[in-house]
Amino acid sequence: MTRFLFCGIGLVALAGCDFLGDSKTQIEQQYLANNQELEQVIEDIRAHGLTAMSQSAEAGTLAGCVVKQLNGDPMGAMIEVEGALQDSANLADLMDTITGLADQELSLESLPDLLQAGADTMSYLKTLLANYELAELQQQVQTLLEQGQSKSEDIGTHLRSLVEQCQ
Repeated sequence: MTRFLFCGIGLVALAGCDFLGDSKTQIEQQYLANNQELEQVIEDIRAHGLTAMSQSAEAGTLAGCVVKQLNGDPMGAMIEVEGALQDSANLADLMDTITGLADQELSLESLPDLLQAGADTMSYLKTLLANYELAELQQQVQTLLEQGQSKSEDIGTHLRSLVEQCQ
C-alpha cells in the first residue's frame, strides 16, 4: 500500500512539473492569440533569430517596430526563449546572475551555483550571451539598473512592455 502511495505521489509530482513547465508557454500562446500579427512576428523572431529579423523587417511595419524595440533593450533578445512573454521570474535576479558571472570564473566549483539558478535562467543566459559579449551585457545591465529600470519587473512584463509599444 505504501509503495502505491509513493508511486501515486511521484506520478502526480511529475505530471505537475510538466503542467507547470508548459503553463508559461500555454499562457503566452493565449496572449499572442489575441494579436495574430504579433504572434507571427514573435514566431519569426524565434525561428530566425532577432539579428536576422533586424535585417529583414521593414520599417513602418509591426515587425520593424517590435524588432527595433527589442534591439534597443539589452534584455530584448530573451524574446527568443519560448514562454518568455509570460515568465514571472524577477528580472533583477537575472541581472544579478549576469553581474555575478564576472565575479567568478566558470569552473567546477561555480557550476552548482549556476545550476541552482534554474533552467529558465540558463536559457536566458544562453540567448543573451549568443547576442552579446559578457562584458557588453554586464555594462548594459548596469546601465539599466542605474536608470532604475526593471528592478521590480518580471521578465514577461518587461518584454510585453517592449512589444506592446508597437500596437
